[in-house]
Amino acid sequence: MKKFFVLAVAAIMTTTLCFGQTNAQGNSSKKTFKVFVELVGRQANLFSTKVKVNLDFGERSAWASMGNKDGVVDESGRLIKFNSMVDALNYMGERGWVFEQAYTVTAGNENVYHWLLSKEVSNYDEVKEGILQRADF
Repeated sequence: MKKFFVLAVAAIMTTTLCFGQTNAQGNSSKKTFKVFVELVGRQANLFSTKVKVNLDFGERSAWASMGNKDGVVDESGRLIKFNSMVDALNYMGERGWVFEQAYTVTAGNENVYHWLLSKEVSNYDEVKEGILQRADF
């Protein structure tokens, strides 16, 4: 009788564990992993309160991009000037990104804000989902 009871409990636990392997989206077959992006913000111009934001997804060519190719743009290709870094964070949050860490670097009279964000994805096609950059045009 003891053997039967132990076998029954083991069978129930095994079945329960098999169905417990789902990710946050409820997909049991897709394995997710965390990706990061660095949000780099600068004052738009000397007399402006707005912020220009560039995104660094860690691509090989990101450091070499000239002409603000990693700037965030709208559907018509115009550069988005955010009201503040928090405005930019809210924009990214709507697209599934989560705040991780921030630091500021002061160069001369300019503050450069670096905010690290993360997102859980199941493939690399989801990384830039909903985000357009000048390089896309």
